[in-house]
Amino acid sequence: MKKVSRPEQGFSLIETVIVAAIALIIMAFAVIQTSGSMASYKATAAQDVVFSQLRVARQVAISQRRTVQVWIDQSFSGPGGTQQVKYQIQKALQTNEVPGPIVAIPISAPVQFVVEPGVPDTPMGFGNAAAVYIGNTAGGPATMQFNPTGTFSDNNQTILNGSIFLGIPGKVSTGRAITIMGGTGRVRQYSWGGSLGWTE
Repeated sequence: MKKVSRPEQGFSLIETVIVAAIALIIMAFAVIQTSGSMASYKATAAQDVVFSQLRVARQVAISQRRTVQVWIDQSFSGPGGTQQVKYQIQKALQTNEVPGPIVAIPISAPVQFVVEPGVPDTPMGFGNAAAVYIGNTAGGPATMQFNPTGTFSDNNQTILNGSIFLGIPGKVSTGRAITIMGGTGRVRQYSWGGSLGWTE
């Protein structure tokens, strides 16, 4: 019997190297894209924490007919050295009640309360002289509270408007902002979109 020679099938070394190089290039683009997306995700998650806690504080004030005091803690004193948003239900006037416990919710690192350089004020125009700028005061007044009517004021019932900025320091694309309109207590959130500006 005569043997039939068949050519060997498979990939040459050059073909294998080219395919591996293409795979590595695609993987590098994916890693770069994912790292940007992850930073943006973390900033949005932290913004959602602050936004939701402020809305909860306002809703509790309205539903329980109590003032609810709010703090934006920029001191990195939270779990793992994080910054926090805090609120506390105050006692009813002329009663022997005690205030409720302080609810403290950390924002996840590496996100911080920060104003990124070159990022303008929000469309509400409450100011961006500091990361927390409420009532024209960096950090806000000593007492900030939601009232039973839903308004946001200091302890003298002076209405407070303000902005809270956050993001990952040095990453302008992670810029986020939350505004509080004191007269109604409405809380809004914005994302920085570069040339697109702030989007709600």
